Amino acid sequence: MRRLGRDALVGEALTVLAGNPAASMLDLSQGIGVGRTTLYRHFGDREALVAEVARLGARMFIDAFMRARPDEGQGLAAVERICAELFTVPDVLTLLFADNPIITDDHFAEVAQQGRTEAAATASAVGSGGASDLKGTDDGDPLERVIARGQSDGSIASDVPVEWAAAYVFLTVGAGHLFSVGSGKADSSGRARALELTIRAVEKTLSP
Repeated sequence: MRRLGRDALVGEALTVLAGNPAASMLDLSQGIGVGRTTLYRHFGDREALVAEVARLGARMFIDAFMRARPDEGQGLAAVERICAELFTVPDVLTLLFADNPIITDDHFAEVAQQGRTEAAATASAVGSGGASDLKGTDDGDPLERVIARGQSDGSIASDVPVEWAAAYVFLTVGAGHLFSVGSGKADSSGRARALELTIRAVEKTLSP
């Protein structure tokens, strides 16, 4: 048996659930390599553990998005970087695009609210004038902002509705990921090809 802290258990559980979203507490304990009583002691029940996994997955998704430097350069190039970074968190994409997704909009909203609360506390501590001065404030969908910027700079077609374009990019990333997993091409070369096709589709659809 392994000795893992709470955060490590959540991370390991995310990997197990990506392979089997219906995994029981016994399945999870065996997949992680800890006793089932360890999971019950830390989380109480499966529902609480899955909720922790969902919040972690939402944070990982947001972190990947931010690694793409969405505010830099032309909008279309930023969208392409976002697609590439999201492909680096395959287990999160699996849980997000499953038939019965574990990660939902509610979890994203919860994580975003937590981020705003932490940002406000940091701003107060350093005397910066409040959270409105920091990134991560509640000013709309971040992908829609990138697409709107791309329309302003001419890299994205201006006649494409912003909300539709954001949904298209999101679903195309999901389709590319699920293709690489479902076709048995989840190795590095298979995922690289799936990402290439995803970006090609996004470019062809959004380019002016």
